[in-house]
This record gives sequence, structure tokens and C-alpha cells, in this order.
Amino acid sequence: MNYDIVVPPTADGSAEVTLVSWIKEVGSPVKKGEDLAEATTEKITLYVTAPADGTLHEINVPVGEKVRVGQVIGVMVG
Repeated sequence: MNYDIVVPPTADGSAEVTLVSWIKEVGSPVKKGEDLAEATTEKITLYVTAPADGTLHEINVPVGEKVRVGQVIGVMVG
């Protein structure tokens, strides 16, 4: 089954974040809730976590890109 990796809502209510880093690489096994990527707003840092156990299959957004809350930035296979 495929799972979308989605930017979560921010604690400060921002609609957009900047992707700072991918913590995992394509092909890496991950557990549900594990950090996959780091993003920031002007006020906070947040982590995008794995929605399920599986493997990081695809990264759709490179580091440095601005993305909207709710946007799909990658895909996992579980």
C-alpha cells in the first residue's frame, strides 16, 4: 500500500514551510511516527513523520523548496 507523506499543520498557524532537510533517504525502512524530514517557518521548526511502517519510496520536493501545509512531499510503501 502507498502512503502520501504530507506536511502537517504548524503550531504557529503558518500556511507555508521551507523544507530544510530529508532525514531519511529513498529506500530507507521507517517506522510509523519516525521523522522523515525537517521544515521551518519564520518562527518554528517542525518534523514531517512517517504515516505508517514501511519504506521511503519517493521524494517529490527537494531541500530548500517552500511547500504548503497539506502538500504531498513524498511517498512511502508499506
